[in-house]
Amino acid sequence: MAARAGDWTLTEQRLAELLVLAQPYPLDSLAVDQLADLWVSAAALSQRAAAGDSLLGSEAREESTWLDRREALLEADRRQRLGEDAAREAGSPEEVFREGSLRLIAHTLRRVGPETSSSERLLQQRTVERLLGIIAEGGGWDQVVAESEDVDSRQRGGLLGLFAAGELPSTLDRVAFRLQPGQVSGVTQSAQGFHLLYRPRFEEVETLFADLLFERFLAQADAGAAEGVRSARNFAIAPGAPVVIGRMAEDPAEWLDSEQVLASWSGGALTAAVVARVLLFFPPESLTELTEVGEAERISLISDIGTRELRLADARQRGLTLDPVVAERLSLLHDEEIEYWAVALEFESAESSSRDAVARYMERVASRREEARSLPPLLDAWILGRTETRVRGRGVLAAIVLARGMLAEAGRTGAAGPGGAAGSGP
Repeated sequence: MAARAGDWTLTEQRLAELLVLAQPYPLDSLAVDQLADLWVSAAALSQRAAAGDSLLGSEAREESTWLDRREALLEADRRQRLGEDAAREAGSPEEVFREGSLRLIAHTLRRVGPETSSSERLLQQRTVERLLGIIAEGGGWDQVVAESEDVDSRQRGGLLGLFAAGELPSTLDRVAFRLQPGQVSGVTQSAQGFHLLYRPRFEEVETLFADLLFERFLAQADAGAAEGVRSARNFAIAPGAPVVIGRMAEDPAEWLDSEQVLASWSGGALTAAVVARVLLFFPPESLTELTEVGEAERISLISDIGTRELRLADARQRGLTLDPVVAERLSLLHDEEIEYWAVALEFESAESSSRDAVARYMERVASRREEARSLPPLLDAWILGRTETRVRGRGVLAAIVLARGMLAEAGRTGAAGPGGAAGSGP
């Protein structure tokens, strides 16, 4: 067994077959654990849907949108407290844009990483060179960004955000701050892969630039006020809390019910359960870093999360509630999320078992016919909490060994390709 969800098992052999399908894919335990975790989440979700759990009910909806609702209420609180001052500080958006110390930057990206073969790396570079040729021949940025492998920014026309000098990775930063409005960069390489950067003209992004500029000054004003509010409310971090944060980073889901106090202030406290919810949204590499950083960095994180919790409590006490329009939008996003998984895992299909549907989904992901997609972290934790699950480390390592053997055998025999290695089953 490599993994289990309920009474479904992902065998070492089956995981190895998926790894062969997924090539090029790093054959290390961290990466393969992620593939096994995806299977566990898909299997658990399919089982809960079959058991009749209401994935569109209020409890699932609240877990799915928890962080977004929290952030929206914090934003409304900041605007209420500091909006007028921030607007004055921001000044004229057009003047700031022309001056250029803050720049709205978009990109298109073709990814490469340590696991990328030299031939695929060259192919990705040539793809970006071809995209640059489209621009040179008079094509539009929309044509270029449609082929970006950065899914999140692609949905926003490639926009990365509003940056001051030094806020982007160094290789991108140097290029971004040489661009004139309307100009596209040459091919630029970073640790993520090969980029084209674009600095839009003011008339293309006037409203967006003004909004982001205001939000930047709003965030700066709020950060400036944070130390004052902590002092006024006798904010204190509990003894040993930084050590606890290091342990929590190893597996935040284990702390979702913990009432251990990590910080307190006049009228309130920050529990480990709240921090665990926030940590679930951290990418794996950030959690790994959190286990390695010193006490000062962990204290800073606790202070930041605690201050936000304090602000939320105060805002609710003042009667501030989530804008109904925002609440409806988040609700619709949850509905769309569940609809995606209902189609991907064939919840309503009577033609085959749900196990077969999960098997087909994993094959599509491994063979890159469908992009891997994760459930919202708290919704995933909510579902996994209702299903007995496990990823077995020794089974993952055994699958890696099997996959390497299958790939070596395919190389010796001149097999048609990795696609033929995958069998049937969940």
